[in-house]
Amino acid sequence: MSGLFNNEYPYTDFHELNLSWVIKKVKELLDHMRQIDEWKEEYQETVDKLQAFYDDLVAGRYPPEFVTHLKEWISEHGVEIIMKLIKMVFFAITDDGYFVAYVPDSWDDIIFGTTGLDDFPAGVEYGHLTLSYEIGG
Repeated sequence: MSGLFNNEYPYTDFHELNLSWVIKKVKELLDHMRQIDEWKEEYQETVDKLQAFYDDLVAGRYPPEFVTHLKEWISEHGVEIIMKLIKMVFFAITDDGYFVAYVPDSWDDIIFGTTGLDDFPAGVEYGHLTLSYEIGG
């Protein structure tokens, strides 16, 4: 029966209970905990800096270079983003029979032009609603 147990550590085979596996797993756990402690020591300062930066952002304290880059990014991509987001205009006919467009407040800068009724029948814009937007205005 002595061939059934493979004890890596002495004095761990108490009759039929083999504690070698338990000792091995506890040593592995301790080794992993040591590695975590070493990682924390190495990166704790970086983690603290990131946490402070995050806390500043949440509190509204933005670094000047962040604000500068954000303004540049918005200037470059803002119109494209707005074009994708502001598509919720609803058109209907009132009880009195008038055509009406329900436009969100975010469209205050949009200029609704004539429908070209004076150009009948040759005008390209005849019967069309024209919209314009002045960039940088």
